[in-house]
Amino acid sequence: MRRLQWLRVPDPRPSWPFFARLLAATVLLFGVAAVPAPAIAGDQTLVLAIVVNGTSSGKVGAFTLRDGRLLARPQDLRDLGFKVRDAAAGTDGLVALSALPGLATRLDQATQTLYVSAANRELLPAVLAAGTGPGDAGRIESGTGATLNYDITGSSIFGAPGGTRNVASGLFDARAFSPWGILSSDALAYMGASPNGPGTNSATRLDSVYTYSDPGSMRRYRVGDFITGGLGWTRPVRLGGAQIATDFALRPDLITFPLPALAGSVAVPSTVDVLINGAQLMSRALQPGPFQIPALPVITGPGTVSMTVTDALGRQVTTTLPFYASSALLAPGLQAYSAEVGAVRNNWGIVSNDYGEAAGSATYRRGLSPDLTIEAHAEGASGLAMAGAGVLVNVFNEAVFNLAAAGSSGSGSSGRQVSVGLQRTGRVFGLGGSASFATRDFRDIVATEGDPVPERRISGSASLSLGHFGSFGLAYTAIDRGAAPAPVRYYVPGSFVTSTATVPGGVLSASNGLVSFFPAEHTRVLTTSYSVQFRNVAAYATGYHDFAGGGSSVLVGLTIPLGSRGSISASGSTSTNSGSFGQLQAQQTPVAIGDWGYQAFASAGAPVHDFAEGQYESPWALVSAGVDRDAGQTTLRTEARGALSFADGGLFASNTINDSFAIVDTTGVQGVHVLSENRDAGRTDAAGRLLVPDLRSYEANQISIDPNDVPPDATLPFATRTVRPQDRSGVVVRFPIHRSQGALVAIVGRNGKPIPLGSTATLQSTGAVVPVGYDGLAYIVGLGASNRVAVQFPGGQRCRVTFRYRPVPNDIPRIGPLPCREENP
Repeated sequence: MRRLQWLRVPDPRPSWPFFARLLAATVLLFGVAAVPAPAIAGDQTLVLAIVVNGTSSGKVGAFTLRDGRLLARPQDLRDLGFKVRDAAAGTDGLVALSALPGLATRLDQATQTLYVSAANRELLPAVLAAGTGPGDAGRIESGTGATLNYDITGSSIFGAPGGTRNVASGLFDARAFSPWGILSSDALAYMGASPNGPGTNSATRLDSVYTYSDPGSMRRYRVGDFITGGLGWTRPVRLGGAQIATDFALRPDLITFPLPALAGSVAVPSTVDVLINGAQLMSRALQPGPFQIPALPVITGPGTVSMTVTDALGRQVTTTLPFYASSALLAPGLQAYSAEVGAVRNNWGIVSNDYGEAAGSATYRRGLSPDLTIEAHAEGASGLAMAGAGVLVNVFNEAVFNLAAAGSSGSGSSGRQVSVGLQRTGRVFGLGGSASFATRDFRDIVATEGDPVPERRISGSASLSLGHFGSFGLAYTAIDRGAAPAPVRYYVPGSFVTSTATVPGGVLSASNGLVSFFPAEHTRVLTTSYSVQFRNVAAYATGYHDFAGGGSSVLVGLTIPLGSRGSISASGSTSTNSGSFGQLQAQQTPVAIGDWGYQAFASAGAPVHDFAEGQYESPWALVSAGVDRDAGQTTLRTEARGALSFADGGLFASNTINDSFAIVDTTGVQGVHVLSENRDAGRTDAAGRLLVPDLRSYEANQISIDPNDVPPDATLPFATRTVRPQDRSGVVVRFPIHRSQGALVAIVGRNGKPIPLGSTATLQSTGAVVPVGYDGLAYIVGLGASNRVAVQFPGGQRCRVTFRYRPVPNDIPRIGPLPCREENP
């Protein structure tokens, strides 16, 4: 972003304050001993207070005085705020201040002060934090174990042809995790009915992949099934092979797009105030010299940043600068890439192992400046080579413009594609549009599998916020795609007689379960939407018209909240193709453990569909049961969604684990409240453990326990821990609660009265010393069956106590009063 340069305010040259001289003298007296001895005979080591351009810097530096010249280490000078290159140092690693350009110095040995006059270009700017600097990434943790997520549904269908049918299906996601990576695989399973037909059973593997993530380099390494990287003008494809890719999700604290930055200088102590879109962001005190605010936290879209500098006399200088922040751009110097090679995955979700020809691709993006990002992509397969490049530009802080061009060759033909677009996101008005034009012979990997590249694809959108009067949106899409140059292969279960039929836009042929289709597409769709909120009631309307197919429809509805978790909504629609219908829906979502929820749905017109379901969020799974009536069939349906995890030597049942989880271990203490981000996560079980299923990977998650639930006869070193787990993994969070083996011992003297306050008691078996309080009471831990305690009075007299101890579970026993036998000094 643009930088602001501020005019220098006249300098009244304030005098050097007395307390700073006192500080320099103190440092001189107590700090010189810590400075290394001079390297050359005759060198004198000085510790000096620094005054820059007549104003105290508040810093003290170590210097070497040699033959009337002052020398210092380059890093020490940089710490004091001066620009120094390491190359300026001599063989002894010291830099002569007189050799630095633009720097004039005067040494006052009487006050141990160094006066420096320097131009702003020779000073390092003071960096002011605005709350967006990179945070402490911390150590990423991962345990070793396995997790199985499941979503199992069972149904009984009444009124179906052939009588009542009982069917079941399930989606399973299994993963084994460790600090060395994650091995995962997911699958679909059917019983009683499958894509192969009624009464059949089948299982289909989806993706199986090993993933290793390196947060330091922000790279992921994958071996197995994955989706290739891509850009706005490319089409990703599923491969089975190997991939290396940049993933900024490994550093949630990193802001990847350019942020506005400010810079300037002041000549006298001043105050800087920064406002973003009229709201104050920060206010900081400034010392004379240059300063910079490297990154200002803003939301994406257009805005203005204002900076006001106020000096000690109240004089102000204000400057306002427009900015446009977009996540489509990369910050200067930041780059992202992916490279992959493997076999094309066909019929994903239908066939477990259908891999086609070998292919590979590579994608690269880099931010060259706050206003310019470049990108490139290349891919190839047998008989195909495709490559292209593009740019994204911040246009006058108003919008982001993108342009890309690509070419392909192979099989005796070549093709070209050009893509262009403009995107502006605003709080009041938004506008976007893109267009892509390709010759008929332009191909990519997806096209070789039978899905041709559209010859023309145009889209546009606009949005307008009307404040309390709602918001309006408009979108248009046009796609022209010719018939495929080669057959498209789709897997269809069962056996077909070889046949050929003409369908709109192409030719359909079937033979032995393989369907070949030559698709053609011509789409022209206009969509409009409007939404408004009256207090808690939200109303909306959506309409579309298909210029190519001639169909139109309008949908209107409203939603009314019911409490914090529920809502009721009603909508109606009319269409030139399917007629009119209306529907009414009520729902309440279970959020926390122990919540009940429900869904109820009814429609009238075409089609007629009624549905009702109850839900319960248990500690082990989300279970639901309901009834569905549609097209003359009634279905009773039950479902369970949850997870089973093996970690820390135990098996745990929980709700679905979408990301990461923690096993909280309280060292065998049962019934301890566990808090996740200050929200109740449950109590530890009989083994003193609890699974917390909703941690955020690579981010700081605060896990704590309630100290009030810790037994009084136990010690707790800490009650809160912050963990940063690896994605899709589990971590063990231990709270070492140990039985103290303690007792409250009452000690009395020879006269039967409590020993004096301020005495000390030493347990001879451990050497632990504890104070004696009122009434001669001392709390002593680490006791054994037989104990000997030495007591010393404030006056120096000594005595000893012996006693036996038996622990009382969950209590601190009181022993005594015990007579203390005096010892001769």
